[in-house]
Amino acid sequence: MNQTLTLDSFMGNRRAVEILRRAVERDRLPHALMFAGPEGVGKATLSILLAQVVNCPAPPIGKACGTCPTCRRIMAVLQARNLECLNPKGSVRCGSCRNCKTIAGQHPDVRFIQPDEKVTISIRQVRAMIDEVSFQPFEAKFRAVILDPADQMRPEAMNSLLKTLEEPPSQTIIILITTSPFLLPVTIRSRARTLQFSGIPQDQIERYLTEEAGRTPEEARIAAAFSNGSLGSALSFNTSHFREARSQALRFVSLLLERRSFAEISRLAAAVARDKDDFQLWVEAVGAVLQDVYYAHVAPARIGQHDIIDELTRLAERCPKGAVVSAISGLKRLKAGLTFNLNRQLAVESLFLSELKS
Repeated sequence: MNQTLTLDSFMGNRRAVEILRRAVERDRLPHALMFAGPEGVGKATLSILLAQVVNCPAPPIGKACGTCPTCRRIMAVLQARNLECLNPKGSVRCGSCRNCKTIAGQHPDVRFIQPDEKVTISIRQVRAMIDEVSFQPFEAKFRAVILDPADQMRPEAMNSLLKTLEEPPSQTIIILITTSPFLLPVTIRSRARTLQFSGIPQDQIERYLTEEAGRTPEEARIAAAFSNGSLGSALSFNTSHFREARSQALRFVSLLLERRSFAEISRLAAAVARDKDDFQLWVEAVGAVLQDVYYAHVAPARIGQHDIIDELTRLAERCPKGAVVSAISGLKRLKAGLTFNLNRQLAVESLFLSELKS
């Protein structure tokens, strides 16, 4: 499909979109905005779409065409984030590869300020931004400066930015993007209009993955289910890796619910506990399997993993609902314990032993 992205086609968080649209239409857009919410729900994308809306020369107020040179150059700012030259000559970009062309095509009045040296946004960066916004935009009607993530500003950088927010420059919109707004001082939060973002509905993520990202329906369903409402997480979700983890999870759940041999559990626990990231994925897979086995008992239509529905149904037939509920509670305790860096293998073994006693 690959449609041009606009406010109308922006996925999720319609309330935030409509608030921005009405503010533009009424010429009451705040000079400073804070987009607060979880990772991967489109906060940076919406900031770029807003920059298009206030600067696109073609459509009515409150909209952007997304296709004119101005809109394309503004979108290039988002596309160029974290791009590197494909054919560098030492520390110099080649200037001719597709990444270099995207970087060169960015609009000069719209830009992201990101952590310097991959750690914090420094006072040097903020001071440079302040010097820049003291002048009128080069080409656009409104300059847009996006600090992402704003909560990673150094304290002195926050203090420096505060002075600009107290005396905002004309024709400039400052957007603070954060997953943790309360890490910013109240003096900054009080001077920016906060829009709270939430997770994207699972069905919308699933539809995007099939229509725009080329995933199969089953891959899209699994990735959306484990995305926690984040399109970014869904796009980066490794379905084949998950299926490997789920295969081990199915075996574990079978051993757990049917009260099999501790020796088998111990061997499996040792295998899955080696890598922290892989273990976390395995734990999530165990949770998904247990949930679907429970649904097989009480509401088969709600089973989410249709590709293994036969295995889930057979497991439900062999194991009473009470054992499944107990195992789900045990897994919740295991997850809580992992926040204290408990030994992963021992945590799995303890879960099995506690279920034997129940």
